[in-house]
Amino acid sequence: MEKRRNRLRLAAAAAGLALAGAAGACTPPLEGTRLESPRFVLAFKPEPVSVAKHFALEIAVCAKSAAAPESIKVDAHMPEHRHGMNYAPALKPLGPGRWRAEGLMFHMPGQWELVFEIRAAGTSDRMSHAFLLSQFSKEEIARILQHGPWPPPLTRDPSNRVSGKREAIALGGKLFFEPRLSGTGSVLCASCHVPFRAFQDARPRAFGVQEVERNTPSLLDVRLYRWYGWDGAHDSLWSQSIRPLLDDREMRSSARKIAEVMRNLFAKDYAAAFGRELPADDEQILVDVGKALAAFQETLASGRTPFDEFRDGLASGDSDAVKAYPPAAQRGLKIFVGKGNCTTCHFGPHFTNGEFADTGVPFFAGRGRVDPGRHIGIRKLKENPYNLLGRYNDDPARSTATGTRHVEPQHRNFGEWRVPGLRNVALTAPYMHNGSLASLRDVVKHYSELNEERLHADGERVLKRLNLTDAEIDDLVAFLQSLSP
Repeated sequence: MEKRRNRLRLAAAAAGLALAGAAGACTPPLEGTRLESPRFVLAFKPEPVSVAKHFALEIAVCAKSAAAPESIKVDAHMPEHRHGMNYAPALKPLGPGRWRAEGLMFHMPGQWELVFEIRAAGTSDRMSHAFLLSQFSKEEIARILQHGPWPPPLTRDPSNRVSGKREAIALGGKLFFEPRLSGTGSVLCASCHVPFRAFQDARPRAFGVQEVERNTPSLLDVRLYRWYGWDGAHDSLWSQSIRPLLDDREMRSSARKIAEVMRNLFAKDYAAAFGRELPADDEQILVDVGKALAAFQETLASGRTPFDEFRDGLASGDSDAVKAYPPAAQRGLKIFVGKGNCTTCHFGPHFTNGEFADTGVPFFAGRGRVDPGRHIGIRKLKENPYNLLGRYNDDPARSTATGTRHVEPQHRNFGEWRVPGLRNVALTAPYMHNGSLASLRDVVKHYSELNEERLHADGERVLKRLNLTDAEIDDLVAFLQSLSP
């Protein structure tokens, strides 16, 4: 009987506690982050927080029961490093149940934990809130987020009617590895764009039938460019794909030779890709080979990188993803989006604005010869029968031809080169239009020690000497390396 009474008392007590909890809910007089303990609800709202700068926060507390708060303490520590804040904040009462804590400082970036201790009726309730402090300012974070998300969605090229078509991609893949397209029967697209070398050749200057004057660019993510070639002499991927076939120093072929190979070896593949028999016009076959090659190259996309995981973690507040990104890469990224001013040209998810710039690299191509870069590229573009204003554009609206229609050469274009995308940049040495810089460290040192007198004297001053320390150079290189898988 006594055991039964005890069980009834315990049940009643439990029911009373449940009713008290429900009845004792309260709302602190402050809009902010809410924390809750068995006896109290706390809300806090900090001022903007940045590394090594003092800040204050407002706090409001309400009691769920009759146990009013007698005192409150505020502290912070870094759980990972097991050390705390160097400063003891002072609390100023603002009214019933409200305080202002002043003098807090997070002296380094990383995972912090704000700790609140409320004392009442001889015991304390402890509440905490994880706080990830970035070393980046709000403006720097905005610039970082502009470099994603990755990968971008696949889109068709309206100027190429077989863009994205499975049969054309398959034909383009066969042609990419076909040496019989070349005039000598010994050179193929993959001679310079080697798959296991990130679709370039690791040479300072490309070598087909003979050496040329410019470095071989990677084909990864090539579909995202607006202009093609270091000088931008081509305005579509299919037009650019025709150029090396006909260049005497690269593949030394002709429309007649290519049409012959297609008729003898790839007639069925062509019919499947283009929905028609091979035409009698050799030049039309040449253009269609360029379009099939372009359809294949559009599939050469780079994967996600450590930077992408960090960038997305920063966007979503995923502290684990942010912490996993190496500290040296984070410091280098801060230089990249900050004092280095690198995002002026290397902008967006592909890390390029798609246009042209004077890099301060000499434009001498050999003894007594110069390479005018963009200046000659615009002239070649306008004269090219395969440009987007010509009859081989499959888009009647010419929707992608705006740049071709309006671009005009200017004096400053002499010695300007296309700004390359930086994804996979650690895999594509040597660097610059002429392959003159052997490593990423050489590239960063080049901009750090830039001879500004070598740049154009027409008032343009996008590039400035960075004057980086050796440690900063190492950090910037670490960031650039994080742009490769």
